[in-house]
Order: sequence, then structure tokens, then C-alpha cells
Amino acid sequence: MLAAAVAGALGWSTPLATTRQLACCSRSARPIAALPETSLHDSSLRGAGAAELVRRLSREELRAACASRSLRVSGTKAELAARLQEYAAKPAAAAASAAASGSAAASSSATQPHDSSAAAAAPPRRRTLQGGAAAPSSHGLAPLTASGGSREAQAAADAAPVSGGGGGGGGVDAGGGAGGGNTGTGADMEVVVLGSGACNPSPTRSASSLALRLLNSYWLFDVGEGTQVQLQRCFVAPGRIDRIFVTHAHGDHCFGLPGLLCLIARGRDRDAPPMDIYGPAGLRAFLRVTLRFSGTKMLPRFVVHELHDIPNLHSSRPPPPPLAVAPGDVRSSDAGEQPGGLDLRPRPDGCWELLTTAFGESGSVTVRAAPVRHTVPTVGYVVEEASKRGRLKPELVLPLLQRNKQALADEWGVRDPRSVLKKVAALGAEEELVLPDGAVIRGSDAVGGTRRGRKIAVLGDCCDASPCSGIAAGCDLLVHEATNAYLPQYGDSGGLARLQRETAAHGHSTPQMAGAVARRFGARALLLTHFSQRYPPDAVGMMRAIAAAAAAEAELPPEQVVAARDTLVLPIWQPDRTKAMRPASPP
Repeated sequence: MLAAAVAGALGWSTPLATTRQLACCSRSARPIAALPETSLHDSSLRGAGAAELVRRLSREELRAACASRSLRVSGTKAELAARLQEYAAKPAAAAASAAASGSAAASSSATQPHDSSAAAAAPPRRRTLQGGAAAPSSHGLAPLTASGGSREAQAAADAAPVSGGGGGGGGVDAGGGAGGGNTGTGADMEVVVLGSGACNPSPTRSASSLALRLLNSYWLFDVGEGTQVQLQRCFVAPGRIDRIFVTHAHGDHCFGLPGLLCLIARGRDRDAPPMDIYGPAGLRAFLRVTLRFSGTKMLPRFVVHELHDIPNLHSSRPPPPPLAVAPGDVRSSDAGEQPGGLDLRPRPDGCWELLTTAFGESGSVTVRAAPVRHTVPTVGYVVEEASKRGRLKPELVLPLLQRNKQALADEWGVRDPRSVLKKVAALGAEEELVLPDGAVIRGSDAVGGTRRGRKIAVLGDCCDASPCSGIAAGCDLLVHEATNAYLPQYGDSGGLARLQRETAAHGHSTPQMAGAVARRFGARALLLTHFSQRYPPDAVGMMRAIAAAAAAEAELPPEQVVAARDTLVLPIWQPDRTKAMRPASPP
């Protein structure tokens, strides 16, 4: 009745569907003041588990308890209960931190004069913050966030010293900005989570997108809606995006691509080489129609390479209708699509060889793709660094050089013996260098054995990734979706097996399914992403439970499995380095 009255007052026709929609909106828009009163105290919350709260209280009572604490009142009973539990666990720690900060501030103000003009002129500080579901460890993946994070994390960051960048300071500078360089870990290869949500973007999780930084170049994997905003939150310079890889044609993985191209054009040098965009057959037609329909003129130069003959592996779903395929031959122009687009066919083993390009000391990086099982043709991408020369053993070489210091200066004109180290490092295994005193440095003795390169596997949505096992085996980092989770401690019922069947029927995975893939692939670390919006990143306990379930199935240490949140940054160190995949000291 209310819906019909509103529609009549506005002069709208009121078919049944419209009336139902208005009624639904009127219910969801009910003011917080109308929620029932609650006498649920924080001490009661700390004494009760989330499952007990779900059992004892109605959804309206849980919403009222959240509203009285200025928490979000949307979500299921399990989500509301988790939100209340997280809130109740914070006050004591927050109070202790506030007291410590207050005493430190009082001490500082008593010993130093206050300069308001200097404070006003100080530039804003950018830093990366610790986040994610796994606790930091000296030998594991310790997630960072390029910006944002919870209010508690921001307060901790404000109390930490600021570092000028690199990986060893007390605080970690986010870097990037207009330059878009290192986000602060000190690694030459990083993964930046731009969007970790499934289906649609939300205020807490943006749609799927991930950036891989290789020195000063960024490669994007999937471009969901909102990626333009996420790039700015993470200080990733759009003008430095050189390659984009689309896993499949679902909107939450590609709807952001046309708009992103416009943003890239604003910061990319017109003389820069064309960007390379890879994706399933039909991607050219999608971009051409979208950009022509919108009359878009501000575009970078780009080339589209299509992966053809991707099988539809989901047997319970009918194959999707054939996509329009556009030829790769277009006229050259100052902006927009350029000629040279490839139609890539799979090798006999069912995989695609996409590209090999130069990178750092290793010489090259190769990208391959393989199909995965989803409701539409989908691929996973594997980025593999070439093997590298062994590391120099300075502890063996330096004593010999120091012993010849004067002779090196007199005979070779070398004032600093350490400058000879580069020459030694370039020796082949059978080559040698004879010093002035007759000492011989052999390459096989001074330089270690060949080191394998790093391997990162970024899989699209899937319920079975086994076709990728050949190219992803032994990966240093596996990025895998975990759309749905079974959390009985938060009120879930029906059993894990049932949830996994239902999830797989929609072409998706659970944390346990992702963990099983990591175990079969022999992955050294696992990054979970593509979460249902039912799992907000600020529900830390819930996300830890999800990561723990995947770690147990993967048979990995808990610190090697991370539940992604937007703006999270992970450094990818060389496999032979003892340095952990995190800054030397946490911010």
C-alpha cells in the first residue's frame, strides 16, 4: 500500500514488479532510529561466541546492537555477529594504545616548541600498512596495504616513523604517486590487489583486478568496475600500465577496461609503444563497439591479442553463444587500437604461449596461459622469470682483492678493490681472473650455481584448475579465488561438502578447494581473492578463519596463506633469498 501511494504521488504507473521494488526499498531504507532497543553490552559480547549470538538474538536485535556502536547494519546474522565480536575485542587494545600515544605526545610537547606553520607546510605522508588475514612472520608473506585500511591500522601508522622507501625502514612509504614506482617493499616484483570482491564492487571490496609490478612496469590481470579508483588508492600510475590480461568475459572482470583505457591515455606518453591487451576471443569486438558507441577519443595506442579455442570445461552448463570475432588488422592511427593483434591458438598440450620480454638481471619473463573450469571459457595466466646466474660469493673473493689492494692500484689503476667484484661476477664457469700476486679466481668457485626464476600463477574464476598444473607447478605465489566459505562458527549450516557442490555448480571455489590446488601445484604461497561480498575485510576473525581453512588443506604454514583485501601489497622475493616476503621490520 505504501509503495503504491508513493508511486501515485510521483505520477508513476504501478505494475506489480514496481510496487514490490518500492516496498523492498522502503523496508531496506528504514531509519536506524526505528530499530529495537538493545541492552547488549561489550562484556556480554566478549563472553559469547559468534554462533551463540546468532542463536540467541534475532537479526533486528543484532542490527540494533551494531547501530548503537556506529557499525554497519547491513548483512546476514553471521556477518552482524562477527562485526560485533570484532568491535568488542578492540576497546582494551585501543585504550592502551591511546594512553601510550597521549603520554608520548605530552612528553614531546614539553620538550619541543610547537611550530604551527611548519606543521601546516608538511606534506601528507604516504605509506603502506599491514593488513590481510595472516599474522606477520619473519619467514612468510606479510601483507601490506598501499593505503586505506581500518581506523586502528591508520592510527598505528600515524604513530610509526616514516621511511623514504625501500624495505628496511620502520614505516614503509607507499611511493608511486604520479611516478608509480615501488610501493615501498624494496622488491623489484610485487603484487598489488586492486579489487578482491566477487560479482560487483562494494564500498569494502572492489571488483576483480590485480596488478603485478615488474620494476617500473605494471601488468594488470582483469579489470573489474572501479579499477580506475583503485589505481589511485594504491598509487599505481596508470601511464605505466604496459600489459593487461583478461581471464574471461564476465563483467566483474572486464567492465572496467574501456574506462581504464581513457585514464591511461591521460598519463601515457604518446610516443610510448602500444599497450598489449590479452583476452578471450571476442575482446576486440567488445572494445571496438564500446569505444565507438561512447565516441571515446582520449585513448592510448593499444593492440589486442585474442586467445582462441578456449574450451568450455563446465559440463553442467550449456556452452555460451559464440562471440563475435573481429579481425586483428586495423589501420594505424595516433590513438586507439593499432595493427598487429594476434590470434593465438593453443599448443598441442592445450596451453598458449603469449609472450617473452626482457626483465632485469634474469634477461626475460615469459607468460603462458591454460584453461580452467568455469561457466564460460576462462584461462589462468602464469608469469615465469628465466633462470639467472648464480650469486657472487664476496666472502671468498674480497680477502684476495684486499691482499692485492696496492698492486691493483699500481698496476691496474683500481683505487677501490671492490670495484673488481663486477668483473668477477661476470666470469663464466670455466673462466678465471689472475690477480697481480698470481692468485687465481675461478668463475666456478667465485659464483654460485644457476638460480631459478620466480613464478606467479594468476588464475581466473574456477572450480577446477587442474589444466594449469603443467605450467603452474612449483609456483612461488598462486593467486586463487575463494568465493564462498563454510564457517559454522559464524552460523553456517549444511556441511562443507554441500557448500562445495553448490559453489562448484556456479564455477567457483571455496578456501579448501583453493588450498587443494596449491598443494597439488606445489605452491610456496597462496593468495586468496574474489570473495563474496558476504565476507567484509574488516571482519578480521572471519578472514583469518578463511585463510586458516585454506592453509590446512594446502599443507602450508599459516603465514604463507593470505586472504586478500583491496590495496594489499605482497613483495615477491627471489626464491634463493632468505629475506622474508615482507619489509625487514613491520610499520
